[in-house]
Amino acid sequence: MEMHQCQVCGKLFASSGPRICPACIKRLDRVYEKARGYLRDNPNANLNAKELAEAIDEDVLDIEVLIAEGRFERDLSSDLEDIRRQQLLSEFQKSLSKTEAALKAQQEQKRTTYGKDRHGKGIA
Repeated sequence: MEMHQCQVCGKLFASSGPRICPACIKRLDRVYEKARGYLRDNPNANLNAKELAEAIDEDVLDIEVLIAEGRFERDLSSDLEDIRRQQLLSEFQKSLSKTEAALKAQQEQKRTTYGKDRHGKGIA
């Protein structure tokens, strides 16, 4: 493990992974959940980092760190993925309905014997 200086609070800590100390990660996770909840409850809000921090009563620097990490963009991309999944599911259901209709129509055709089908003769 290497010694790193936390990018948020400046403390030294040992880590082989992120460059943010465990205490700051825990705090940022809590702030992120709060911010995400606020944004989910207010989808039409057009806020900058300062306004969001004031709305959820948190430090603007924490919001800026979350933005710099790209956490809110990941939420947006996952929402877009969910929308695309819904579109694909809808298309699949439509094609499945068409397939079911075709199978039903095929089954409703008059059934014939092999001989009649093959030679045009019925079994008497």
